[in-house]
Amino acid sequence: MAPPEKVFPVSELENRVHLYDVDYKEKSRKLPKDFDLKKDCELYELVQYSCTTQEEVSERAMLGLSKPHSAVRGELECYPFVRLFRKCKNGNQEFNVETTAWEGRHRWKPSKRLLEQAAQERQAQERQAQEQEQKNNDNENIFAKYGSFFWSGK
Repeated sequence: MAPPEKVFPVSELENRVHLYDVDYKEKSRKLPKDFDLKKDCELYELVQYSCTTQEEVSERAMLGLSKPHSAVRGELECYPFVRLFRKCKNGNQEFNVETTAWEGRHRWKPSKRLLEQAAQERQAQERQAQEQEQKNNDNENIFAKYGSFFWSGK
């Protein structure tokens, strides 16, 4: 079994390529500052197949979702899917990065709803920061006004 991998959003791929794990500890790759995944790494394609089990074929035949003769003959149904990788070299260091969700025909694209939601969250954070700054300024003004009265030497 392959070791567990960390899950992160597709949008962070270019930043996460600078990190790797050794014994479950995150380390930093020594890459040039102008490192570009698309420019500096060669693209590879791997075709894999997802196949149904014998039980799934029988169930689909009973439900009328597949060709009846395939279940009778016990044929498995297999569907290809493409995975994309970038092979990167940096000096004597070599590593692979899966980029299927980042580029190619089936890359992830944010929906309008997600983009609007992100914009609203940014605006809310900016408003919150402004309100906090205003509170801090108000507190400083109060101290300037009354602080000298309480802490005067008289």
